Amino acid sequence: MKKKQIYVVAHCHWDAEWYFTCEDSHILLVENLDYLLDLLETDASFTSYTFDGLTIVLDDYLQVRPENEARLKALISARRLFVGPWYTQCDSLLIRTESLIRNLQYGIATAERFGHSMNVGYLPDIFGQHAYLPALFRDLGIDYCVLQRGIYTDQIQGDLNLNWRAPNQQTIATNYLYYGYGPGKFLSTDKAYLEGRLLPILEQLAAMNTRTDKILLPCGGDQVLPNASFPATVRALNAQDLPWHFQMADYESYMRDAWSESEFSHTIDGELFACQKSRIHRTCHSTRYDLKRQTWRTEQLLLDKLEPLTVIAQQLNISWPAPLMDEMWKKVFSAHAHNGIEASNADAVNQNNMVRLVSVERSALSLINLLKKKISNQIACQLEQNNILTIFNGDISPLDGLVSAVIFTRQKEFALTQNGEAVALTVVEQTPLDGGQIVIVTAGGEKLQPVEGYWRSEVLLRVPPMRGLGYQTLLVEEGGAANVLSHAPVTAIENVHYALRFVDGGLTLENRLTGQSVTDFLRFVDCGDDGDEFDFAPLEDETPIDAGAFRLIACETGDLLSRMTLESSTLLLPADMNARKARAGLTPMTITTTLELRAREPLLRITHALVNAAQDHRLRVQIKTPVVNPAESWADQGFSLIRRDTRSRYLDGWREQGFVEKPVPIYTMENLVCLRDGKNVMAAITQGIKEYEVLPDEDTLALTLYRSVGLLGKDDTPWRPGRASGINNKVVETPDAQLLQPMTFHYALLLDAAKTDAALLTQANRYRERYLSYQLQTLNTFEERLERFSLPLVNEGIASYARWLTLDNPNLLMSVCKPGAAPDEIILRVFNPGEQAEKLALKSTRKMELFQLSLREERVAPLAGDVMVAARDYLTLAVVLGPPSP
Repeated sequence: MKKKQIYVVAHCHWDAEWYFTCEDSHILLVENLDYLLDLLETDASFTSYTFDGLTIVLDDYLQVRPENEARLKALISARRLFVGPWYTQCDSLLIRTESLIRNLQYGIATAERFGHSMNVGYLPDIFGQHAYLPALFRDLGIDYCVLQRGIYTDQIQGDLNLNWRAPNQQTIATNYLYYGYGPGKFLSTDKAYLEGRLLPILEQLAAMNTRTDKILLPCGGDQVLPNASFPATVRALNAQDLPWHFQMADYESYMRDAWSESEFSHTIDGELFACQKSRIHRTCHSTRYDLKRQTWRTEQLLLDKLEPLTVIAQQLNISWPAPLMDEMWKKVFSAHAHNGIEASNADAVNQNNMVRLVSVERSALSLINLLKKKISNQIACQLEQNNILTIFNGDISPLDGLVSAVIFTRQKEFALTQNGEAVALTVVEQTPLDGGQIVIVTAGGEKLQPVEGYWRSEVLLRVPPMRGLGYQTLLVEEGGAANVLSHAPVTAIENVHYALRFVDGGLTLENRLTGQSVTDFLRFVDCGDDGDEFDFAPLEDETPIDAGAFRLIACETGDLLSRMTLESSTLLLPADMNARKARAGLTPMTITTTLELRAREPLLRITHALVNAAQDHRLRVQIKTPVVNPAESWADQGFSLIRRDTRSRYLDGWREQGFVEKPVPIYTMENLVCLRDGKNVMAAITQGIKEYEVLPDEDTLALTLYRSVGLLGKDDTPWRPGRASGINNKVVETPDAQLLQPMTFHYALLLDAAKTDAALLTQANRYRERYLSYQLQTLNTFEERLERFSLPLVNEGIASYARWLTLDNPNLLMSVCKPGAAPDEIILRVFNPGEQAEKLALKSTRKMELFQLSLREERVAPLAGDVMVAARDYLTLAVVLGPPSP
């Protein structure tokens, strides 16, 4: 009888930080890698070791042991030590898809610099799998995937090897780690171990692999020291009369051997979020909202603002310290690591991640300031004007809405003009500022000289339409009569799309073009949370506390903006879990809500501000929709909208079926979630709010604003039976995760008739704002980060208007725009969220060459003629622009 082949893969899962700090991890990393290098170099029978598919460990280790770089390169090149394709094992559902791609690009490049990047998209422990990962892996040249979490048992159908398919129909050969990444962690020949643990596991794995005699046995765990006895154990196991043959191996070898000799035809589609065998921790997506919001802000600055601005600077031959971008992205990847962005970590770790993200934000703002100032200075030289406002469009789609800007003037009144024509604007906020004093050095010593005061004005303006990537310039002229947002004795605001009415403490939103309306559509609902950072835990028989009545504070109107400010009825919240269980010790919380309608914009912009003084609770905003009893929701993920059921078919009997976590229909979004039927669509577009649930019986969409919890690791909670996740016999207190602080939440609502996916995502794109504004002025040196410092500015004029690239197909959207490797090359990624192929329709004022790129940014083929983007697919391009016309 032919023995089944057991591929023993020695590995570790490396959490850079978790309930321990990054400092702990770095010391442990040096010790472990020192030991591993010696082991692999002295024992040829220890054929290979997989270091969690990461490359950040190489950078961290070499900071301490730079002398060992050659040793690492030799082992990685010889396929003895496997690293990559990730830089860090990041959560794929809580970050921008472009951040996910960038993480893989850096990981592969780093690994290949050392000799080899593992040819496996390795996903051992992250909480759910992004639907487009099969396509991203294949586009990066990766042939295989190995993953643990996210697959229901009834999806397996006879083999743990299967095809995983992305929404754009790209597939990857995948192995599902049914027992996780540690079934062979304690591999030995001990009889009790063999009979009680190992052999039953192998028999079950054999029964679940009907089309191959090759079985994968991962032998590792979290932060484990390499087990030097594995080769001897394998030899001893093979010396016994067992129906198995064991061999030291690696993930690459297993996948290559299994897939080259067997046919695996079964296919699983899309996002993987099953919590049957492995926990997904769906509600950690609202833990530590402050970190989620900061991540959103940092990614927006890098992807939507800084990188497109560097393309504009590149086209103008304006220099900037480009190598800083690598350092910034690596800091972001560190904050995105598994358990990091998920926020299931100790307070000290969360503080580190906030510091990293804020540090990148500061660097991005400084670089943005530098480039805006350099470009605007050269425009001013051309115009011979020193008080200008430059508007930068960072998208290849048109910028044809309203733009916000900050203007400094001597006089309270001012105007913005272009070519002598006034530009429509509304002053939203205006503040007089003291000019302060300057120090004058005289022969008699230093003297203080007062500086005349001035005005700071926040404005909305309607710029002349910009059809694509570029910039335009306005003049700031003192005097005139600017339109000012002013208080009005009204209880309603409106624009061409919507009317928002406050009646008897409630709110009604009406679409004036379609006649649709929803009444009392906003309500806050709070309930106890007796869980930990990983998972929400409801209280039995608790009646939630809600607030659906509001008090009108103010209505303000202007030509381009109307705004309503409300306070919620006071939520009386128990101070903590003990008070909640005793129904005592109430703490009042009032939520201030600002609702904003901008001229011609089909969005209701909403901001909630509050101060959280209560512990152990979850706060949601519930949004009533016109979609009756919705069976599905749609949320953006990657390059299209993903459909999710509003009711889980696995809920009934989930405990009896042995689920490790309750399969609640709570999901994440990248930017947008909507409910829709044949006539109505109600969408929420968020800025850092990541978690939602649909309450179909109430026709309601619930956004989780935040969870307030103070523990990491808790046994046997209502939605998560059994042990705490990952931490045995220890509860780590995390008081920072109670979020006892002021918080602000931003999102927008869209109420309309049926809309295409492209139209919905276009609104999400515009709400995220891919533009920048900058006033070249001398009154204020604190608004922008580098204004107080002297910079080496070039006093050569450039045109006051420029446009390089325009996308003329509204059914396509831009995902990324950044400089290429060559000075004349722009890297673009566009995507088609629709169900039909779409023509690229990319235009330029210059001669243009197009090349299709892989995600490695290597040229695949030149493009000419009608270039099509397939349904629910993306296309990465190198755009090479010729010189400007003489």
